[in-house]
Amino acid sequence: MMNDEFDKKESPVQDISFRYLDEAVWNKQHVSYTGLEGTHTDDGSYSNFALMLSDECPWRTEVLTGEGNMLILDGPIIKQYYDALEVLNCLNGTLPGKKYMVEKYPSKIIREALVNAFVHRDYSNDRPITISAGSETMEISSPGGIWVPEICTHEDLYNIRNTEVARFFRSMEGFRFRGNGITTIKQYYKLTPQVPTVNFDDTSFTMRLPAISAISNKYEVRRDKVASIIRTFRGASVRTIADNTMFSAQYVRRLLKRMEGDGIVFSTGCGKKNIYYLYDYGDCSGSKQKTLFD
Repeated sequence: MMNDEFDKKESPVQDISFRYLDEAVWNKQHVSYTGLEGTHTDDGSYSNFALMLSDECPWRTEVLTGEGNMLILDGPIIKQYYDALEVLNCLNGTLPGKKYMVEKYPSKIIREALVNAFVHRDYSNDRPITISAGSETMEISSPGGIWVPEICTHEDLYNIRNTEVARFFRSMEGFRFRGNGITTIKQYYKLTPQVPTVNFDDTSFTMRLPAISAISNKYEVRRDKVASIIRTFRGASVRTIADNTMFSAQYVRRLLKRMEGDGIVFSTGCGKKNIYYLYDYGDCSGSKQKTLFD
């Protein structure tokens, strides 16, 4: 088991360059990569985290497609992430005969699982992240089993194996890290017959994502899903609800309008500041007593 300081320790390679990273950070944040935290140790030398982001990064990712082709992704870990996204999105498809588009592997699920693999992997060995993308299942496996810190804290990001990597993906991709990622992914599957699973031992952590075959069309199921998100966030915007479901923002607005008519939700503000809250929502009877919290 690797300790939680690996990405902060001095890199064994100090002659490194950041051509790709500089372009990637500039395109995302319009700042130079030199402003990133965690790339140097206290004595000024490059850290392992810097090596992960460098053009000389020794770690890699392997993608096995359903046709049996093996793709080797190398370079900085952020490049491997973007390359893997591109490959998997190309392999992705939509379900036929639907009135609305349903991805077999929604992009939000793929992004969550990939970031989880890069953030929680054990970089103390050179084994690759492996991705197996088939027509029925996708498996993403990262070296290193479940990681538990010696001392659990409530501090932001400090209960994660690679805190500098997590901070980087949060700044680049806007991720909010909660546990090992499976809880977030499961909520995307709540309207489907499929269930994502996790297998792990001392050497690896594998997330198995089944292809989505159907999404419930029942209003009651979708209504309860939206209500649970509003309850969790104690008030939510259309964008927040869309980001935590497989629904488009346009569909969320239609659903909320119906829920307003049923006396389940009410809203405050307008435009992007429009926030939806629950009435006294329990058995969906639509009590008219407003309450912001359960």
